Amino acid sequence: MPKVFRSQLIETIYPQGAQITKLQFQDQPYLRGKQILGIEVLNNDDMSASPTNNAPITNAQALTTFLTLYLTDSTNPNNVGEWIQNVPFTLMHRIQNTAADPFVRQMFDMTGQVVYWEKCYWSFSAPLTAAAPISLLLNVYFK
Repeated sequence: MPKVFRSQLIETIYPQGAQITKLQFQDQPYLRGKQILGIEVLNNDDMSASPTNNAPITNAQALTTFLTLYLTDSTNPNNVGEWIQNVPFTLMHRIQNTAADPFVRQMFDMTGQVVYWEKCYWSFSAPLTAAAPISLLLNVYFK
């Protein structure tokens, strides 16, 4: 895990009863223009509630969830695009709570790219079953 200079938890809310397969991020003013060093995700086994008191995504829902980031190219910062596409949620989850909880040992490290959050999104292979709002939680490490 890299040294933590700064960290921000981003919460994206999947609306109750929605039948969508793509969920756009809101603009993240605090992260605008910042160099991103790593990201990780949290699920309902990690936290019982999000900062807005919604239930975090479940393991079953996470298995159908992917992240696409619109960001600078680390070798040419003037070149921007969807350079990180369809990263499985489970490849960014570092906490193992149970034997059935998918996880990785190392954080999803990045190379200091600048992310344009309002152009990033979650995608789902099928709409999530949402009897109540679901929180997708992404912890971002930056400097």
